[in-house]
Amino acid sequence: MLGVLTCALVLAACGGNANRYQGVAPETLFQMATEELENGDHGKAIELLDRILVAHGDWDRIAEARLMLGDVYFDRGDFLTARSEYQRFVDRYAGHPRAADAALGICKSLSSLAPEPQRDQGYTEQAITSCRNVVIDFSGQEQSSEAAAISNELRHTLAEKEFLNAEFYFKRKLNDAAIKYYEFVANLYPESEFAPAALLGLVRANERIGYDDLAEAARTRLLERYPDSAAAAEIRPSEPGTTDGPRG
Repeated sequence: MLGVLTCALVLAACGGNANRYQGVAPETLFQMATEELENGDHGKAIELLDRILVAHGDWDRIAEARLMLGDVYFDRGDFLTARSEYQRFVDRYAGHPRAADAALGICKSLSSLAPEPQRDQGYTEQAITSCRNVVIDFSGQEQSSEAAAISNELRHTLAEKEFLNAEFYFKRKLNDAAIKYYEFVANLYPESEFAPAALLGLVRANERIGYDDLAEAARTRLLERYPDSAAAAEIRPSEPGTTDGPRG
């Protein structure tokens, strides 16, 4: 008898948990989820939004619930899951007025996964592609401008990664490898702060192995493209009448 009573109590507790939001309107659940998110209770907000998605799939604001679920995961720092939720929104509601927000969410989630420059930059490259899609697909909108800014920042990360590779090889006198990476920076990321230093690296690496014509070509590019840079100052000949010679 006691065993039956215990089992009944357990089943009742489980049933009560499963039916916690039974009969609660989706509008109320959505408002509750909004409040929980504002209070920082991500777990409760996710529970409420999942209830909407499972039990109220025909609700006229179901797309907003899906988008908010992505926002909750992003706010919690679970960027991979956030990306997945934003992607589901884009796949299912491409024509929704807030599609730009979801697309930007993918861009921001991937950019948040981008590692330090010294590590593999797979997520960085994915984020740049995603952000560029936002720039193109939603041109003229605020989300496009924000995605462009994120993309530019990520390109800076890639430029630093390649420059660090070049410096690594240059210090070990592996000049051919260093030249390859310096060229990557100078050619692929000319807008980055590392481009002038990369050209200076090309000058020095080519001089070291006797490629004077290539060194001179890099010197010319540096002085013409980045005349006010610190790298240019290092190789610019001194003015007539001064006592200093070239600093290369």
